[in-house]
Amino acid sequence: MSSVMSDREKKVRGMKVYGRDFRPQELWSGSSGCRYVYLLRATRANQKYLGLDRQQLDQVFAERGLQPPDVIEAAQLAERLIGAPYKQKPSLSARPEAIAHPAQGVDLASLVNGVKLEKLISVESFGLYWLTPPGGYPDHIGQPVALLLFSRAGDLRDFATWNRMARRREDYTLLRFDSSSQLDREQDIRRLLNPLMAARPLKEESYYGSVHFIRSQLDKSPDHPFPPKDIGRSRYDPEGLAANADPPLDPRQLALNLEARKAREAIRRSASEEGLAWLRRTYFTQSVDPMFMEPENGLAWFDETGARPVLRIAAGTQSPRKDRESIEQLTEVAVKGDTLPEHAIELTTFPIGGGFGGRDVSTFPVYLAMAALFSDTPVRLLFDRYEQFLCGIKRHAAVLQNELAYRAETGDLHSLHSTIYMDGGGVLNLTKPVVELCALHAAGPYAFKHNAISGYAISTDSAPAGSMRGFGIPQAAFAIESMIDEIGTTVGTKDPIEFRLKNNRLLKTGDVDVAGFVLRHHLDTQRICEEAAKEPLWLEREAKRKEYEDRGGGLVKYGVGFACAMQAIGTSGDAVFAEVSIDPKGEVTVRSTAIEMGQGSDTSLAIATTKVLGRRASRVVLGVLDRFDHPKVRLQRGNYTQGQPTNTPKLDNSMSASVTAFFHIHAVEQAAQVVFDHGLKPCAKRIWGDVPETATWQDGQLVAPDRQPIALETLAAMAHEQAAQQAGQVCTGAIVHTYYRNAYACSPYTINQTTQERYIDGLSVLYQGDVEDVGNYERVRRERDIPLDLVAADAERHIRSVYASVGHLIALTVHTRSGAIEVVDAVTLLDAGEVHHLESVQGQADGGFAMGLGMALLEEVPPSPVGVDGDLNLHRYPLIRATHLPPGGLQLRILELAPGEQILKSGPPIRKKGIAEAVMTPVMPAIANAIAHATGARLTVLPFTPTRVLEALKP
Repeated sequence: MSSVMSDREKKVRGMKVYGRDFRPQELWSGSSGCRYVYLLRATRANQKYLGLDRQQLDQVFAERGLQPPDVIEAAQLAERLIGAPYKQKPSLSARPEAIAHPAQGVDLASLVNGVKLEKLISVESFGLYWLTPPGGYPDHIGQPVALLLFSRAGDLRDFATWNRMARRREDYTLLRFDSSSQLDREQDIRRLLNPLMAARPLKEESYYGSVHFIRSQLDKSPDHPFPPKDIGRSRYDPEGLAANADPPLDPRQLALNLEARKAREAIRRSASEEGLAWLRRTYFTQSVDPMFMEPENGLAWFDETGARPVLRIAAGTQSPRKDRESIEQLTEVAVKGDTLPEHAIELTTFPIGGGFGGRDVSTFPVYLAMAALFSDTPVRLLFDRYEQFLCGIKRHAAVLQNELAYRAETGDLHSLHSTIYMDGGGVLNLTKPVVELCALHAAGPYAFKHNAISGYAISTDSAPAGSMRGFGIPQAAFAIESMIDEIGTTVGTKDPIEFRLKNNRLLKTGDVDVAGFVLRHHLDTQRICEEAAKEPLWLEREAKRKEYEDRGGGLVKYGVGFACAMQAIGTSGDAVFAEVSIDPKGEVTVRSTAIEMGQGSDTSLAIATTKVLGRRASRVVLGVLDRFDHPKVRLQRGNYTQGQPTNTPKLDNSMSASVTAFFHIHAVEQAAQVVFDHGLKPCAKRIWGDVPETATWQDGQLVAPDRQPIALETLAAMAHEQAAQQAGQVCTGAIVHTYYRNAYACSPYTINQTTQERYIDGLSVLYQGDVEDVGNYERVRRERDIPLDLVAADAERHIRSVYASVGHLIALTVHTRSGAIEVVDAVTLLDAGEVHHLESVQGQADGGFAMGLGMALLEEVPPSPVGVDGDLNLHRYPLIRATHLPPGGLQLRILELAPGEQILKSGPPIRKKGIAEAVMTPVMPAIANAIAHATGARLTVLPFTPTRVLEALKP
């Protein structure tokens, strides 16, 4: 079996793999020509936009000898009834209250051709405008104000270069703004992010939203413990006590908020009464770009050559369904006098050159589709690196103000009080769930008796921030791991790993998280710490530190730092489609909603059929949507309801949250099991008389004691022969849908009078006909309604339930004259469950470590306006190189599950965990702790630049 990626040959040979490699005529035979799209972007967000100076624009084209492009502005969108993404109404009070603004004389709030614009909405994460209209304030610097459709690619490049240089100048007037309409945008987040400036409280109107986790075990009054068992997650706000709130608070909500305030005060009072010590620290984490190798790009064509118009999109994406639904909502509008018919959007996905969450909820596919609607030829939109830095999704800059109460004599942890601010930029995107997950992980893997955690999502004029690798957890880990290490070096033996291991300080299965949710499933942080304590790198740290001290005369300091984390896997409601089929020759095909973006999903899913079908898939098709939306297969989005056997709470996930190992592989295995049980196994039974439970696959043959081995090819040929002769008796393909929320949904399914319980909530099988025609599949009825409260016990309180644990030991040197840091050794201890594909795990570990190193030492997108000046590129954004990594490479220790152990407390015997995010999360605190071990200085501001190191080393 090959152990490397399935697309290896194409990549090595330089063949076409990625979206940027293709041209329209290579994808769509009936197309001709191409227009090249440029997004002209706002240079200010604090002043009212007055419009584009078309006369000056035409003059630029004439002077540079460029063919003038078609110019699409907000007025043209309004003429097509393409409304703004109106759902999001930021509470920033200085912004206009009205949702619709006149666009060059067109009243967006009026009826146009009898269609109400209120219905023409998109998902709430995209801001106020698609294109900022005259009279409106841009959502953020970099918000598009116009689409320019060039006929020649060279003209676009020429204009893009001119515009990038021109916008630096003070006299740049191509875009006109009303200087008298100065908007007092909230700037406090940047005051907090810059430790050299005085921090002051944030204004309430600048919040996108907030989340609160207050948990108290105090029983000194009838008001406690908190929260009450019958309320949902974070449905209280200790600050929400205003009786005159608008809209008015329900009296019960007001009472609950008051309970939360009392609980928070009681926790703090308890710590004071017990005479506990307090550690108070504020941590600053920076904005970071995903810096995937391939900037966003794609092709689109509004094809009217057939009987009905079809909008064809071809792009790299992490979220095929999200992107298609966004485009569908965009095109629920009049297009050239008509509306697009149902199912008139065709989305082709490419492998992408990196994602890291930066393509999870991106506006890119929407602008690509929008441009196609205004062109009579296909269009091509390619961001260069400048544009990707300017407008691409970023990691949230954050401020964490932590207070930790503990018993000084023993180090026993009492409570954590944490206030978190995260810069969401000018568009909501996924900021609210990122803040929620950061708050959920604020206490790390530690068992505090009490906690009072509040997270606030802040609106600023920077580029949108979203779901970058780690999803808020790296920011939380940096703060809590630094604090635990600081306390651990002052208590007892002053060994911070030993400190973690003592007195049940680490969470274990059966404990509760900061939201009060019981952790039912496998946790391995304890073993991570135990193994880390045995590593020579840790045991020899003091001797090595002294050796460097003696040898370098104090100019070069050596230190070893440790940090650990438990990283949530999944999204708290995870759904997957998967299809497995086998042809008469025994070749296996897998189709999945998963996306390949360098993480190895194609390889992992190909291997996933081996255990059940005896062979890895020879063909893997990813990014599949249309097949799974066919009437013979599709499910209806909705809660499980009695008498609705096709309902499911969610159709499928985006490719994020480390979902391949735990979710996608499970779905493929379930589909493969159906093919075996009702395709290959009946054929084996015809040969053997019966098939014992001990039957297994060896070298492509089904073997069992005292029986002649049967080749997979023989069984596959028999299955297809039987399927042709006996309709409805033997299946050669299966499509399944799975749903997980604290437990896997399950139901009995009956095929050929055999009923089996399966951990799926949807099933269709192929009895006869060509597998390429999904219409040949037949639905198998789900025989039991699946009440959501049985699928997910404590569902309303539960935020996440499956975790991967990880620990890093990092040795480094600090040059006390230059402030330079050099990583000289590193060990990663990883709770990956049962390793499915070793090379993929190693690759993720190496990549996650390098990304964490970049965030710790080098990478930073400056706050607005510098970070969104349109001139940010790799000349101003340093990246980690191979020379920054440990000379001997990363030493990886994988802690596999014991035989017979499984991850879930109940349900399918899953033994694999997603680790793509976990491997990055504790890198930054491990480096911070190593610096502290080397120098005694505790750094609280990322990244740890030489200047900051030298400042910290001052006496």
